[in-house]
Amino acid sequence: MSHIPTLPPDEIDFLAQVLAKDAKNYHVWSYRQWLVRHFSLWDSELPYTEILVQRDVFNNSAWNHRWFVVFGQHTDPTKHSIKKNDSYTEVPPDIIQRELDYSMAAISVAPQNQSPWLYLRGILRKQGRGTSCLRNFAEQFADLNKEDEVRSSHALDFLADAYAEEQEKMKSAQVLDLLAIRYDPIRKNYWDYRKSQLGLEQVGVS
Repeated sequence: MSHIPTLPPDEIDFLAQVLAKDAKNYHVWSYRQWLVRHFSLWDSELPYTEILVQRDVFNNSAWNHRWFVVFGQHTDPTKHSIKKNDSYTEVPPDIIQRELDYSMAAISVAPQNQSPWLYLRGILRKQGRGTSCLRNFAEQFADLNKEDEVRSSHALDFLADAYAEEQEKMKSAQVLDLLAIRYDPIRKNYWDYRKSQLGLEQVGVS
């Protein structure tokens, strides 16, 4: 396949039709990403990701594809791993800011959607930054002074890390208790484990 000289006519449109029927088809996504990389379709593919996310902001496959389109062109697959945030060229600051704004806008539309929260974390990791730099943003969706009005368990998860980074361990513990007891009890053992890593005694929320 690496010797295909030109993009097959209508191939991209055909794949879009398939994905419209099965948005999580791994094989189609893999093939589409191969085409994007092989024929350097990076710029023309970005609007397609926006269409998919606009159509369904919860489409995690669309978010994964956007990550590939935005950051894949800075990664040599024979030497680097996009999943490990390796790169051989620096991503321009304006693109980083655009993606931060894009993910935060999507979060504002659907705060309980995990996909843009993960995307946001990925961008911060790529910059070598922690979650504390966006603490104020996350607190819009999870105010500890209004525990009954938390709008996103993912914001709580984000803040647990942010508070820990800023050495506000009691706040981090409070957030993790909220997750374990009220907002994500199905993963109570995980949140309790996270709390144990803070080095504090078990403290429950009222």
